[in-house]
Amino acid sequence: MKKVRDALVEVAIIVLVGGLIGAVLAVVSNLFVIGVQWFGQQREASDILSLPIGGDTVSFSSLVFLWAAAAVVVFLKTSLGISRWAGPADSMYAAHQVNEPLDIKTGMASTLAAFASASGGGSVGQYGPIVHFGATMGIWVKRFISSRLSHEIYLGCGVAAAISAGFNAPIAGVVFAHEAVLRHFSVRAIAPITVASISASALGNQWFPHTTTFDISATLPPLAEVVPVLVMLAPAFALVAICFMAALRYSAQTAAKMNTSPLLLPFIAATICGLVGVWIPQILGLGISSINEMIAGEFALSLLLTVLVAKLLMTALCIGFGLFGGVFSPSLFIGVAAGAVAGELLILFGFGDIASIISVAGMAAVSSAVIGAPVSAVLIILELTQSYEYAVAAMIAVMVCNLLTNRLFGNSFFDRQLLDRGIDLLKGREAIALNQQVVGPFVSQGYVRAEPSVTGSELREEMRKRGHTEAYIIKSDGQFLGKVSIYEVIEAADSNINDFVDTRPLTLYSHNSLAEAMVTVSQFVGESLPVVNAETGQLHGSLAEGELFQAVIDVQNRARGLERA
Repeated sequence: MKKVRDALVEVAIIVLVGGLIGAVLAVVSNLFVIGVQWFGQQREASDILSLPIGGDTVSFSSLVFLWAAAAVVVFLKTSLGISRWAGPADSMYAAHQVNEPLDIKTGMASTLAAFASASGGGSVGQYGPIVHFGATMGIWVKRFISSRLSHEIYLGCGVAAAISAGFNAPIAGVVFAHEAVLRHFSVRAIAPITVASISASALGNQWFPHTTTFDISATLPPLAEVVPVLVMLAPAFALVAICFMAALRYSAQTAAKMNTSPLLLPFIAATICGLVGVWIPQILGLGISSINEMIAGEFALSLLLTVLVAKLLMTALCIGFGLFGGVFSPSLFIGVAAGAVAGELLILFGFGDIASIISVAGMAAVSSAVIGAPVSAVLIILELTQSYEYAVAAMIAVMVCNLLTNRLFGNSFFDRQLLDRGIDLLKGREAIALNQQVVGPFVSQGYVRAEPSVTGSELREEMRKRGHTEAYIIKSDGQFLGKVSIYEVIEAADSNINDFVDTRPLTLYSHNSLAEAMVTVSQFVGESLPVVNAETGQLHGSLAEGELFQAVIDVQNRARGLERA
């Protein structure tokens, strides 16, 4: 009966956690889009700052709205003390370790900043910030609910709910949380994540029945005609994805090198993006309507090429210069534009009208390469179109594109962001845990210590009593001088040991990670290593190889335990 009761309690907690997180994300995701669209309508209808140019009256309202957005972003950053905006990369990192949890304030502020940027017309997206908001919300909910579920499961619930609500794709939400963020499957994780994903989609449809994002309804030609074309176009989609991700990194690096106040950079991005948006308004905001128009084939080839290049450059500028937002939505836009360009060119060369499927495949291929979730991208297409043929066609382009981008750029843009911070998720939880855990807590005080004035005979007797073959020499002020082995002690005999000390022994420092210690120990032969405080130069303790190996095993087992949960 106890097992039955415990099982029922766990099911109740899973439903409560998943349902609560799903409901919150259903509201936030839909209100985010509705709010951005409302501000976009105000911007398009506004005639603020209208000037006569060449006989026509041109409205520079996009410039004014973007200046206002930049002001809000700067205000949020300064007033809340945010050092760096947070996004999906931070969610991924938080799911792989427990020493650096998500900061609730930064997560909420980042979502507000992304909303301000997109509402003002910035060339940024919604899904990345909402995914991170979902992860933050999951961690926040964990504070109030006591359960056996680990922090990463709560985090995964929020991520799945965000994707599910954003695309109305609950299956893709579940897979995305596991594929891109958690990067492992477990029975205990799948249940609450599934509840959260389905809740977000169902409640979003119930409460916001008229907020469908994409409109994909074209008829697909036979797969035999489409697949060879998509295989040939996949390298072009990979090139577009790589150019987009490289531009994002280059923009951020350029901004970091500029001798300009960080508070001024968002206004520079707002000004340039606003001026470009005056003449190419399609690149402003989320671009959902433009995506649907490109899929429907309503853009001419010249306009497609223009918006493709402009969207890529303006997104890189906005995000790199601090007008914060997501990269997922822009990658969808850029992918559709690249696919539509290819489709129009194929028509010119005598191919049938397959521009719609090429556009959808391009959207899936480029976005999947950027976020590092090829299976999720295919499932999103399947759930959006309700077409098996569309999903299979998109899968061809997605897989070939991801194979190339993985080899030439990396697993995803978010993985590359973490790599730039010295974090390699591909090494797994164990490597991250070993890099986070310092050696200080594992040192032993069971070593032999002596002052430089002691004689070899005296130290030899002490070492004999303690059963040690090495001793550490400490100055009178507590500074670590060096190390002696039994051989130097015997040689010293009745002489002062000071002249026989190895003053440059292989040494660990208290702040060294276990991973660094393992590299050091690979070159070591002896009884133990001294562990020294790098700031004070005092001996913190000793660490034998066996003690180090046991510490590593314990940390690895804890990291593996997360995946088995």
